[in-house]
Amino acid sequence: MAILNMENDGMPGQVLIALKTLVAFGPMTKDRLIEICAPAPAIDPKRFRSAVTRWAQLGLFTEVDGKIRIAPDYNWLSNLEGEEALRQIPSVVREVALSEINNKKFWDADANLSADFSRAAAWMLAQDIYTLPSSATQIQTLESRQIGNEARRILQNDTRWNGFKHWSVFMGFASGDDPLIIDPTIAVRDSLPSIFKEMNTLTAVDFIETLARILPVLDFGSYRQLVEAEIRNTELELPAGDDLSMSLSRALKRLELAGAINFEARSDAKQGYNFTGFSGRVWDRFTHVTYHGDE
Repeated sequence: MAILNMENDGMPGQVLIALKTLVAFGPMTKDRLIEICAPAPAIDPKRFRSAVTRWAQLGLFTEVDGKIRIAPDYNWLSNLEGEEALRQIPSVVREVALSEINNKKFWDADANLSADFSRAAAWMLAQDIYTLPSSATQIQTLESRQIGNEARRILQNDTRWNGFKHWSVFMGFASGDDPLIIDPTIAVRDSLPSIFKEMNTLTAVDFIETLARILPVLDFGSYRQLVEAEIRNTELELPAGDDLSMSLSRALKRLELAGAINFEARSDAKQGYNFTGFSGRVWDRFTHVTYHGDE
């Protein structure tokens, strides 16, 4: 079941504390890491050990000379101050979970690494977020109606649903718990520096295409397209043409209200996108996006 099975593969908090410890103290043996982060008998170390093992398999950790360390691609975390490192950890975990190498066997039931999360996130983010139920039973019923291929249903038991709730909040694709609110605002916000790089303004097309590459569970992303291809169009009307999903539209508007970005509809621009709001109404249109950084 991969990362949505928190009993076997660990919880977000365990990954967080393992990373914090390695940032603070550097590489150490697995036994020492467990001794610090999950001391017995106060805490059962079994699940923590499973979390470290799973995320080493995913490429977040590596073991060299008998010591667990942060993988080289993410060792830059060790150069940050404590609070800044803590702030960056969810972005790192999200990047690992959504990486192409961990989603190659996208529809495999057992050997999909982190694709169970990617499938669930892509499906949830495609929904009408204003009417989406939040109980496990209602979600399972909705998914059964929308996805005809039973083998490709994602959240058909409470274990997967609970795992998705925890990981989606941690990775910035949702907030709350009961109800869970599908909202990718944080994930999009964290991606803005990588989207704009040295640029201040991008065309809407460049912005959305780059966002979809970084967060492929969002509109036009590769994982999103795989999931949308399985959805019965009689059960869910997906956005067409230049219309964005409700979840992405609300996230972008929230970031505009926060002053992080703003949108323009230039009369001389040929291509743009429409925000989609409640009941599928067109909210607004934009052709260019300007990033204001940390202003």
